[in-house]
Amino acid sequence: IVQMVILSLISSLILTLPLVSSPLLLGLWILFLSFFVSMWLGSLSLSWFSLILFLVYIGAMLVMFIYFVAVTPNQRHSIKVFLVFPVSLIMIYLGVVKSVSNLSWFSSLENIESRFIMFDMSHGGVFVLVFVMLFVMLIIVVKITSRVTGPFRPFTVN
Repeated sequence: IVQMVILSLISSLILTLPLVSSPLLLGLWILFLSFFVSMWLGSLSLSWFSLILFLVYIGAMLVMFIYFVAVTPNQRHSIKVFLVFPVSLIMIYLGVVKSVSNLSWFSSLENIESRFIMFDMSHGGVFVLVFVMLFVMLIIVVKITSRVTGPFRPFTVN
């Protein structure tokens, strides 16, 4: 049931993502989304991928936060609360109803033997995806924080 609640929270965050108007709140929304995705991946298996994914998103969000704080002026932030809560409640309700009606799916996830395997060659595509994502994030962070051509270069006063 916990996994279905996490999946419903992920779905509600994805559906309410277009309702956020500020870049800082959008970053916070994506941070919550990455946290719930990492929790969901961590509940599926005891691997390091959920932790690595969360750390990559935290690093990217910190770089984006520094960039937006340096570039944007002070703004008032508003979330359309009257739209966020109904969508969240509907998604949680649908997740609980689905989990109660389909308990055989939940019991198939509890395979103890597959939970303790840290490195399984049948999941090679996931490894490649995580490695490529880590490499791309590394390149992006290095490019953004470049002291010469990046957005964090020192301002010159003429």
